[in-house]
Amino acid sequence: MTESDEQLVAAWRQSGDRGPLETLAARHVATVRRMVHSMTIDDTLTDDLVQEVFLKAFRRLGSFEGRARFTTWLYRIAMNTVHDAVARRLRAPIDGRASLPLDAVARIDPPDALAERAEFDGTVGRALARLPPKLRAAIVLVAIEELDPADAARIEGCTRATIYWRLHEARKRLAASLREHIAP
Repeated sequence: MTESDEQLVAAWRQSGDRGPLETLAARHVATVRRMVHSMTIDDTLTDDLVQEVFLKAFRRLGSFEGRARFTTWLYRIAMNTVHDAVARRLRAPIDGRASLPLDAVARIDPPDALAERAEFDGTVGRALARLPPKLRAAIVLVAIEELDPADAARIEGCTRATIYWRLHEARKRLAASLREHIAP
């Protein structure tokens, strides 16, 4: 039987052993990386921030109270870390030329279809990069990571109504940016 995240935290607290921490990191690193990359659209920055997220999380693990699920707590650390990084960069333009994370399931498409998809992914990446961070966070958490809007609101430290408004506004702006690329 697989231990829950909360059980792993309890095991770490009891033993002080690194094993449960390694299991938690292995279990969540891909999702955190995908989430951070969708926010930064920058591979190098993403790698740095993912490392920072797990360092912060493990340093603060003793203060994890279990009022929210472990993933909600971890994703909030991730989003706060991204927001802080964006603020540190003084709103420097994000390189939207990087492609979005690839689907987990490989697709077998002809080369021209792959090239077209890569071009569209770059276009979507640039459109995402132009969104303000809070709107981008709403899209990333709910539409890309498929979190429940209530969980996204807890992660972002706002109300569910605010998340819904951010989603609406982000989708509206993305639709305007992508209108010429989407057939009517």
